[in-house]
Formats: sequence, C-alpha cells, structure tokens
Amino acid sequence: MEELRAILHSIIKNQEETNAKISELNLQLSAKIGETNARLSGKIDEVDTRLSAKIDALDAKTDALDAKIDEVNTSLGAKIDFLDARLDRVHLSLQSQIDDVGADVRHIKRSMRLFENDMDATLDRIKRLEDHTAKHPE
Repeated sequence: MEELRAILHSIIKNQEETNAKISELNLQLSAKIGETNARLSGKIDEVDTRLSAKIDALDAKTDALDAKIDEVNTSLGAKIDFLDARLDRVHLSLQSQIDDVGADVRHIKRSMRLFENDMDATLDRIKRLEDHTAKHPE
C-alpha cells in the first residue's frame, strides 16, 4: 500500500509539474501572442495610414479630374452653342443667297424672253423691210 501511495504521490507530483509546465507554456504563448498582436496591430495601422494617404491622394486627383471634366464640358457646351448659332446664321445667309440667285435666274429668264420677243419683232421688221424693198426698189 505504501508502494501505491508512493506511486500515487509520484503521479500527483508529475501531474503538478506538468500543470506547472503547461501554465508556464500558456504564459509564454500568451506573451508571444500579445507581442505578435502588437506587431500586427502596428503593421495594420501603418498599412492603414499608407492606404488612407493613397486614397486621399486618389480622391484629390479624382476631384481635380471631375473639375477638369466639368470645365471641358462647359467649354464644349459654349463652343457647341456658338457653332450652332453660327451654323444658323450661315444657313440663313445661304438661304438668302439661294433666294437671290433664284430671283436673278427668274429676272434673266424674263429678260431673255423679252430679248427674244424684241429679236423676233426686229427680225419681223427686217423681213417686212426686205419685202418692202424688194417690192419697191427705189
């Protein structure tokens, strides 16, 4: 029985040493986890800071591009309006010129009819004069 007590005592002592070793390893592991978490937290903060700075820089560039796009759109809108108005004026001018050419063509046609009528009348007079001269040679 003494022997059993000695074995049991030895087992309990080993169990206590094992528990003490486990506790020590748990403390070491907790310390390592704490150090790793601190390092990772620092790295995460560092990366977060760098990413925030890059995002802010990209936001600034995006804002600048948006402003430039607005400026270009405004400028293009003004130019389109100007060209549209100019096109309207050119169209009206061309229409006026076409109307003037049409009036000139009508005037020329009328003048040519009058000229043809005058020529026909002149030829008729010449013919009558020739006929008269042929009938009455003087």
